[in-house]
Amino acid sequence: MNIDNYILKVKGKTLLQNTNLHFLPGRINHIVGKNGVGKSQLAKDFLLNNSKQICKNIHQNVSLISTSSNIPNDVSKDFLLNLLRAKFGQTNLNKISHLLNLDNIDGTILIKNLSDGQKQKLKLLSFLLEDKDIIVLDEITNSLDKKTVMEIYRFLKEYIRENPEKIIINITHDLSDLKVVEGDYHIFHHQKIQYYDSVEKVIDVYINE
Repeated sequence: MNIDNYILKVKGKTLLQNTNLHFLPGRINHIVGKNGVGKSQLAKDFLLNNSKQICKNIHQNVSLISTSSNIPNDVSKDFLLNLLRAKFGQTNLNKISHLLNLDNIDGTILIKNLSDGQKQKLKLLSFLLEDKDIIVLDEITNSLDKKTVMEIYRFLKEYIRENPEKIIINITHDLSDLKVVEGDYHIFHHQKIQYYDSVEKVIDVYINE
């Protein structure tokens, strides 16, 4: 996935200026940046193409998962699992359930009555149902307990290993994402997105800028 000379402006404010975006399939592409730089606006643009610079074969092939993503509140976990079973089969469904520890979620309770961590896990099921090639994650571990975060990380690592044709873009301000989940490392700062070849370098720039 390549986008050259990308410019992102929101309400007259320039967030990114003539930056090149390059994200590889089969990898978790981390974009780390401090609060307020425009990370969520970037995430939305991949899907909505407000900048008019995201080509059709990208923005029509994106699943965006964020803390504000809408999922159907009036269905249950069991309802979603039945849809997944029809799509992926019971064996794969068992693996997904194990990785995300879904057995601890009451399958009869409506999603709107679940905890934030449980809702976030079920959002991950939604992108499996969409089966798009580009998955954009916007601060999906924000405010979640450590156990839930580790279960989500475990799932993502296994998912990309088994689906090397997919592109995962993980937008975050949490440096622990970079330490726990191996991938490619980018930093969003000074109206640019810059690639670094090691997690240590990107963390050093993030802390000391």
